[in-house]
Amino acid sequence: MPLRRILFGLLLLFVAPVWGTDSTLILVSLDGFRWDYLEKYRAETPCLRQLAADGVRAEHLISCFPSSTFPNHYSIVTGLRPEHHGIIYNSFYDPALDAVFNYKQPECTIDGRWWGGEPVWVTAGKQGVRSACWFWPGSEAEIAGARPTYYQAFDGSVTCAQRVDGLLGWLSLPADQRPTFCTLYLDVVDHAGHDYGPDAPETAAAVRDVDAAMERLGTGLAARGLRDTTNLVIISDHGMTSVPDGHVLFLDDFVDLTIVKIDYLGVQVGLRPVVGPPGALKARIMPAVPAHAHLYLREEIPERLHFRDNPRIPPLVILADEGWEIATRASFEKRTKPEHGDHGYDPALPSMGATFIASGPVFRHGVVLPPFENIHIYNLLCAVLGLRPAPNDGDDRLVHAALLTPPPR
Repeated sequence: MPLRRILFGLLLLFVAPVWGTDSTLILVSLDGFRWDYLEKYRAETPCLRQLAADGVRAEHLISCFPSSTFPNHYSIVTGLRPEHHGIIYNSFYDPALDAVFNYKQPECTIDGRWWGGEPVWVTAGKQGVRSACWFWPGSEAEIAGARPTYYQAFDGSVTCAQRVDGLLGWLSLPADQRPTFCTLYLDVVDHAGHDYGPDAPETAAAVRDVDAAMERLGTGLAARGLRDTTNLVIISDHGMTSVPDGHVLFLDDFVDLTIVKIDYLGVQVGLRPVVGPPGALKARIMPAVPAHAHLYLREEIPERLHFRDNPRIPPLVILADEGWEIATRASFEKRTKPEHGDHGYDPALPSMGATFIASGPVFRHGVVLPPFENIHIYNLLCAVLGLRPAPNDGDDRLVHAALLTPPPR
């Protein structure tokens, strides 16, 4: 055995990982940061590539279906698939509430009725650990009777640097007030990917912006004496694919809109019959469904997508092929600008692969993990914080693969 490996093994015997409330854990979301952007945009990612090299990264992170922002952010912090936590799309209809959830409307995002499961900040609060969320889907709502210790209402006009500085402000509090678990949400890469596509120079510039934000965070932690005791888990929620001009299917062309209720539109369409059973509606629509679209009854959706077991999932779902979207002519005419990139497709597609990086004193060094599903991240967060996790769909495989030693429970 090489001498350096022996010395490293001996070092681990005397240097214990920092667990629980003696350290800080920051969960960072780089919305829309596709798994291959670290290499695709090497010149723009010096900080992120160094964090990945020093710690643990995944070949790619597998999103839940649909590979959309709100479902996956909430799956990451609960360990539940969308069919189990209930945030099945960015916007959707709930037949029990007879109401529509719209992720852009604060009256929805702050309403705890929509949010199932137990997000990690609630788990932390129940066990006496302070939390702070500088933006995260669900963090503004009272869930299971609780909120984060500190949280910031979402404001898309706040720059990456301002978000980092806001989080650092919480970490500057006295030790008896300072949060132990924090979230930070950065969305400029997702916006650039939608507006310009994943290969555009504007997307490269957005990647550079989030890398600079991570460097700013590291500098701020060092100035507060927290860098050596802070663990970072950096994720994205989904990838991004190009949408060529003209790749739009108009629902009006193959569905009589007077006989359906549309729950949502996009790369996926949810439909409910106005009258009659869903099977009869499917039989009526099916002959006219165009190429690049696939119509399913809810119970026919491929089992591997885990998208059947919730009444919020509409009885009929139309899935578009990669690089295609579905709109009504009326909704398309309301668009103010074209979309050159999108997500929400089958998570098995390479373009939908997301990013996972973990770096800090409790994590292994220089490790590349095979792809895994994002539902396992909640248990990892709980392990680092020394928390007992709530029931969830994940397991401890990531805990054992990413951490230096098993955490105390």
